[in-house]
Amino acid sequence: MQNEDQSTLPAGIVIKQLRQARALTQKEVYQDIVSRSFYSRLEHGQYDVDATHLWQLLDRLSVGTAEFDYLRRNHQITSEVSLLNTISDLYARHRFDELKQLYVAKRSSRLEFDRLLASEIYTLVRAYGTNMFKMAVEPSLIAVEHLENLSQWSLFELQLAGPAIWTVNSLKRKQALVERGEACYHFYVAMNGSYAANLRETLWLNYLQDLLTRPTYVKDAKFSDAKKVWQEIDALSDLSSDFNCRLERLTSHVIGALYFDDNQQAAINQAHQLLTTFRMLNDKSKHQISIEEEIITFQLTRAQEYHRYH
Repeated sequence: MQNEDQSTLPAGIVIKQLRQARALTQKEVYQDIVSRSFYSRLEHGQYDVDATHLWQLLDRLSVGTAEFDYLRRNHQITSEVSLLNTISDLYARHRFDELKQLYVAKRSSRLEFDRLLASEIYTLVRAYGTNMFKMAVEPSLIAVEHLENLSQWSLFELQLAGPAIWTVNSLKRKQALVERGEACYHFYVAMNGSYAANLRETLWLNYLQDLLTRPTYVKDAKFSDAKKVWQEIDALSDLSSDFNCRLERLTSHVIGALYFDDNQQAAINQAHQLLTTFRMLNDKSKHQISIEEEIITFQLTRAQEYHRYH
């Protein structure tokens, strides 16, 4: 039976995308659940599948039904998903005042989902919307625990992991978030390439910045750990052709070079060139410095302090 809702992808098409993202063969997915011929037609959108067999297939793919629906309906299935999209949009446009208002509206809700959402919003605002050292860390802990306990991340969790890096003070927990982020990226890159790649770059950039900026606040962390992360970023595979993604990777490279490159003058020149690029890209109508400009400006000064003592 064909799907009657033309805005919804056939179940088999999404199952195929998920299978390919997992690098599984058809047989590894359908074996002992449905026949080979049925599964082949299912992946081509020719058959629908009953709920029991669908759940078995999704379990084989390690994907929950909510996540499956999220992908199947092009990320627009419920009011909850719509709200997550709104948060992502406000965050991308640096509309932090509106995010703060949404946080206030949700933080005391009786609904567990709303309280989790409030913690996630707070984490985003704390990392990027203000001086985070002026905001308490406690309201972010719910969001961090959610990330650590969730069995399968969506792209929203990958987005949240970036600012969550600044919340945890254990190097081991930071490393775990980055490892989960890498796994999430590789799962989604075949379906949401540029978006997933940009979230991945943001996660690594935050990880590097955190270790460079707060080594004395991160338990067991040393500047050598930051240098290792910088080298790992330079060695990352699958650099997207997306302009913003490449610019973020360059940002990570440059701020690490300010601390660890043997040719310091070349690193400083690169930083100023990057700063000029961000100033050109910044929307002058906002009359404010972009987050990217703040990062480069801060790290230029911070790196000079580092070299005075090393």
